[in-house]
Amino acid sequence: MIRFLTISLVIFFSSFQQTIAQQCVKQPYAFKPGEKIVYEVSYNWGLIWIDAGEVDFSAELTTYQSEPAYHFYSTGRSYRHYDWLFKVRDTFEVINSLNMRPITYRRHTLEGGFRINNRYDFKATENVVFARMEETRRAYSERLIPIDECTIDVLTATYVARSMDFGHMKAGDTTGFSIILDGRVFILPIVFLGKEIFTDRSNRKHNTIKFTAVLEKGSMFRSGEAVTVWVSDDHKKIPLLIEAKITVGSIKVHLKSYIQGIDKNVPKQR
Repeated sequence: MIRFLTISLVIFFSSFQQTIAQQCVKQPYAFKPGEKIVYEVSYNWGLIWIDAGEVDFSAELTTYQSEPAYHFYSTGRSYRHYDWLFKVRDTFEVINSLNMRPITYRRHTLEGGFRINNRYDFKATENVVFARMEETRRAYSERLIPIDECTIDVLTATYVARSMDFGHMKAGDTTGFSIILDGRVFILPIVFLGKEIFTDRSNRKHNTIKFTAVLEKGSMFRSGEAVTVWVSDDHKKIPLLIEAKITVGSIKVHLKSYIQGIDKNVPKQR
């Protein structure tokens, strides 16, 4: 089995470092409040593909400390009939200002018998994050982590990456942004691979934008492996498929359902 939500987000938190043109997020965003996307995660074990769990993402407009804000929420879970093998219950949540700068971020994950509880409070005026972190194998800790003004969390990164402008890029061009994950800050590279006609599980064809990230060796990944993503080539830029190889097989994250958000008179950024 696999770490479902973490795998689904992995395109957005590769620890591969290189000198690239870092971007802050810019409007227009590729989502609207009320959007909800659900994915099914399939795991390859030898010659067999198993539909082993689901991941969902939702975006809402909310109020935080009397100011309008975005609320992003994502969960990942194994199907109950696979819980005996590897139980997954993951939650990621973040409140963002309207310019997509994180304010407060929370991660609570249970994967097998391993738990992670992290909370980051972003102090934008000081360019630091106050991190409170706890893991099964590590004691609770608190520390201040320096960041730059464009550093974002892993969940916000899913919406930022979708909103990136690939129109001026050629196949092979690389861009990226600064991200904080598990108490580390690094530059995430995204390599644009071009446009491609993609056929989904229902044999429907889609015009897509294809990009990838190259991963360092880690607990699940072999060094030099790539995570590849296909997003719809339109203003919504919906991720339709994510593919990755892990140390014990491969995974595919398939779009299962999509509810489009609506314009809700989002206040202008200050």
